Amino acid sequence: MINETMRSAIHEALGAHNGDDLIRGVKSVLIHEISALDPAVKIENTGYFNHTFVPDLVMTWGEGNRKQERDVFLRFSLRAATVGRDVQALAQGSPVLLALKGSDTGDEVTTVQQELAEAGEVLVTDVPALDEIRSSGTVPTPGEPDGVSELHPRGGSPLLNLVRTSVMRGGRGLLTAATAHELRGQARGRTRETEISELQEFSGTVRNLFRGETATRLERAAQLMQMGLTGDVSLIEQAQMVDPSEDELIRGRLSESELRVMLPYLLRRDDVTSNPRYWRHLGSMVTLELLESIASDLQGIDLTRLVEPNKDSWLALRAALSYNVEPNQEGNESGPAKRWEIRARMLNLILGQYRVMVTADRRRIRTREDNPPARWSDIEECLQAFHLTGVTLDGLVRRVQVTGENRADVYRDVQSITASIQDDFHVPRVEIAASDHEGAPKISADFSTWAATSDNGVSVDKLTEIATKVLGYRFEMPSD
Repeated sequence: MINETMRSAIHEALGAHNGDDLIRGVKSVLIHEISALDPAVKIENTGYFNHTFVPDLVMTWGEGNRKQERDVFLRFSLRAATVGRDVQALAQGSPVLLALKGSDTGDEVTTVQQELAEAGEVLVTDVPALDEIRSSGTVPTPGEPDGVSELHPRGGSPLLNLVRTSVMRGGRGLLTAATAHELRGQARGRTRETEISELQEFSGTVRNLFRGETATRLERAAQLMQMGLTGDVSLIEQAQMVDPSEDELIRGRLSESELRVMLPYLLRRDDVTSNPRYWRHLGSMVTLELLESIASDLQGIDLTRLVEPNKDSWLALRAALSYNVEPNQEGNESGPAKRWEIRARMLNLILGQYRVMVTADRRRIRTREDNPPARWSDIEECLQAFHLTGVTLDGLVRRVQVTGENRADVYRDVQSITASIQDDFHVPRVEIAASDHEGAPKISADFSTWAATSDNGVSVDKLTEIATKVLGYRFEMPSD
């Protein structure tokens, strides 16, 4: 069934007796509804209405570092558009032609399709079609089997949500209510088996209904879902769809809006493959900064499947060890002793009664400075596994700073100083290189704050290792 809200609102606006009230009412409804479809789009009201070559509305949005826009021309019906041959006349600007009423006859649809064959990237649609897309949101549609919603917990089909946010920006061709209903069916399989087959049909449909980059992104999303459900990681090569004109697609980054839709859905589903190669491929399209930007959408979800294969490639600037005083996402202390989740808008490694907070923004971690410093004799052994480049020795009488690029020299100098100088030396902090390669980033491990910090990006894995094995030298952490 079609959600009548938008159509009813337009019908009411068109019933206004005053022309100014009619125009104001129609545009108000459309601005509200287009914004509901795609909240990231800004919509400008040009002050014109049903004009031949001046748009009624202009949509603008940011795509990476680029600002893009698309004109929207309103027509009362498809008949009005076909009589004026607006499709061909306006084709050069690749606008949206939006009819306020549904198509009256099949002849009108045929005429529009003929004109669109030569019109490139124009989108012709109507209010009933947008109603169909709008009603395919995050809750089951009345009248459909209950089993539909069960496949899409907490947010509906991710593909439908991506279609909703993409249709006005990247749609092309003729989008009718019937086509929109077919698209919705392809993205919402009734069973797991039909879901997989319909994902393949969905990819074919979006190639016809969406412009280049938008179609690529939707196809990629469908392929990611297909790989996750089938476990067929050989599709990874096919999923790396490169458009040489689009830097973001070359890098394979998922946008923030794609992540908000895809990640919670995939991570919540138990039937998505646990194959590390799949999650490593998905993680290559994500950065820790992006993960933090959608933290509210990932709250309470176990991220272990995603993080573990990518912790050596994601970059962070700070990690801090802390006691785990909060219950896990189930509201109790049961569950895996070691897991990754989001807390306080940061990635957290939960280790039983301890946790490590990791972030790409050092300002997010606030630490206390009342933890005791270490003694060299207590940490000397655990530091053997790291490339030590600096040690601060605090005594009752003096402070000594030992630095060097060769860790053997640093160890030898510290041992010589502690043996020859009569003082009660403690170690408030040490400096560790991320690797033994020349120019590797340096990490300061502070025992008073239990924080490991770097001025340059260091892998999540390295920072958490230093936090647990160096700063947490006194504690027994759960093993894998």
